[in-house]
Amino acid sequence: MVEEIATVIATESDGVWLTTTPAGSCNSCQVSGDCGTGIVAKTLTPRQRRFFVKSALPLLPGEQVRIGVAEQGLVTAALLVYLLPLLLMIASVTLLHTLWQLAEVWLLLAAVIALYSGFRLAKHYDQRLQHLESVQILQVLPQLSVRSD
Repeated sequence: MVEEIATVIATESDGVWLTTTPAGSCNSCQVSGDCGTGIVAKTLTPRQRRFFVKSALPLLPGEQVRIGVAEQGLVTAALLVYLLPLLLMIASVTLLHTLWQLAEVWLLLAAVIALYSGFRLAKHYDQRLQHLESVQILQVLPQLSVRSD
């Protein structure tokens, strides 16, 4: 199980809205501010992710929780998003080339259409697999209070 710290931003009757801030791998390097890869990673990395988790726990906005994501859900999502469109593209181009030996322009067009179809198919399967929600709240983290003496 992959774990992450999330913050409660809103509550509803059947669950909570959580937000997480992804930690980039380039943030640990000392020269990440001057490195081209670090600058691109900071620019393209989303600042926060917001999502809904069903829970019966009495949580309040601002509380932090430890959430867990099952590895099977991550692997399934990765296969749907990356491998399915790629396989559809390769299969369609190979089939069209061996059967009709089309020009490269038509093969390129077929590859783009197959990629688009693969992404649409992945989105369709993702919506059908939503009932297998793999995000769970594992622990409510204690609140730290500051006292002035």
